[in-house]
Amino acid sequence: MFLAHGPISYILNEHIQKKKIAKLNKQEHLLVMILSLIFGILPDIDLAILSMTNIPPFQHHLIFTHSILFYLSLWILLNILLYGIKSVLNKESRKAFNDRLISVIQWSFLIGTLSHLFADVLFSYSRIFFPLEQQITILGNLLKSNYFTGYLLTPSFATEILAVFIFLLLIFKKYIKEVKIVKYFIYLLISLSSIYLLFAVYMNLHTYNKAYHFQNNVYIRDADFDGVEDSYDSDTNNNIIKNIFEADRSELVNFVKEISTEKYLVTNSNDSFGKIKYDFGAFNSYRLISQAYFEQNLPIEPVLIEYAKETYTIQSYDMNISYPKLLYEFLQKNGTFKDFEIGIDAGRIFFVTKDPDVVNMGIVLDGDSFGIVLPNDTRLVTHSLKEILEIYPEASIKVSDLRFVSNR
Repeated sequence: MFLAHGPISYILNEHIQKKKIAKLNKQEHLLVMILSLIFGILPDIDLAILSMTNIPPFQHHLIFTHSILFYLSLWILLNILLYGIKSVLNKESRKAFNDRLISVIQWSFLIGTLSHLFADVLFSYSRIFFPLEQQITILGNLLKSNYFTGYLLTPSFATEILAVFIFLLLIFKKYIKEVKIVKYFIYLLISLSSIYLLFAVYMNLHTYNKAYHFQNNVYIRDADFDGVEDSYDSDTNNNIIKNIFEADRSELVNFVKEISTEKYLVTNSNDSFGKIKYDFGAFNSYRLISQAYFEQNLPIEPVLIEYAKETYTIQSYDMNISYPKLLYEFLQKNGTFKDFEIGIDAGRIFFVTKDPDVVNMGIVLDGDSFGIVLPNDTRLVTHSLKEILEIYPEASIKVSDLRFVSNR
């Protein structure tokens, strides 16, 4: 989570310490509100700390600054510090910094920091029991991250905006003069964000989601410890071989067969809601290939981006060339194409060509079976050669035969 740590901390603090906070005056209450927001964000200060070390920032959920033990220790130190401050204040200062306020601040710190850790493990993995290696998640095994979807289209983000709007409603009611149109507008935002959350959860459960890997039950984001997150690394095991050349073809076949069971949504040219499903991570033919490679922690996008920058001399962070086009060009440059042969080409990438155009692509499975998304598909299934040629008459199936290319 990014946006909601502060608001969640405030909401929980107001609920848990409701009776104590009600006894504070307005100035004290405002101070507690500000501190609860700060305490809720506090654990992410390690992002700034890590930027000054050799540990990449994306590892911050896996170090001691995101552990329960660390913040319980800080809470004990805070109690000792506040006790020391009380002992040196004069009578006038003690009136402002009274025991009731100090108690609320002490518990606000614990509620805020622990709520942050809880929010982190709600959808993602974190070592909250550091120094134990165990990484904990609550809903992360059910609502997993999609490899092709941006954060804005995830249940995690939908939960964040819902929490933010609830926070705004509470602030509005407590500190701002009532203006009905504003209040109703906030209620509308809460209703819309609730609907969006339900829709995001539905799409997540009906698309294939696995954007992370485990080794020995430990969540791995940088397998070769080179400081580059694997999804952006063209050589994830640092063996001088680009990812696209390393895949186990039998594993590619097994993966595609296992998921092609009519469970997962696909998007295609005949789909009236195709853009929406695409944005939420539904498969098309290219994505099926990409995910099959990524299952072996061999993302092909970094390889294709490197190829594009070398070939088209791209001097920008944006790239307007499609991955399917780049994949075809890359395989042309680094191998040959031949006609499909039953029983020989299992696990290879193939293209449906209708000279001079490429009209589709996929992975050859065993026998007369192909992993591909056809124009009339709504869910992911395998197809036969006959089914493909019925959609693309007079087309041919060309199979890629790669040659090894060094990554240096």
